[in-house]
Amino acid sequence: MKKAAKLLRQLFLIPVYLYKGLLSPFFGGGCLYHPTCSSYMVDSVLKHGIAKGFVMGFARILRCSRWYYGGDDQVPEVWSWKAIKDGFILFRKR
Repeated sequence: MKKAAKLLRQLFLIPVYLYKGLLSPFFGGGCLYHPTCSSYMVDSVLKHGIAKGFVMGFARILRCSRWYYGGDDQVPEVWSWKAIKDGFILFRKR
């Protein structure tokens, strides 16, 4: 990976790192998913780039509610709209 692209990704993730370090400890360990939504955002941006990773991470944050079960949800190796849609279907409470 090019150094400039890696640096841009790290700069983009500064708010997520600040949330994980400063705010997350006050909310407790209440995330429904493993890894946590903030860790998922970091992993997806580092793996798939800023735009695609943000879409995946934001979709995961939208699923973090009482209408979804949660569970083990790793970042897919290949980015696709189908993978994002499947997450909404797979973890949804009926």
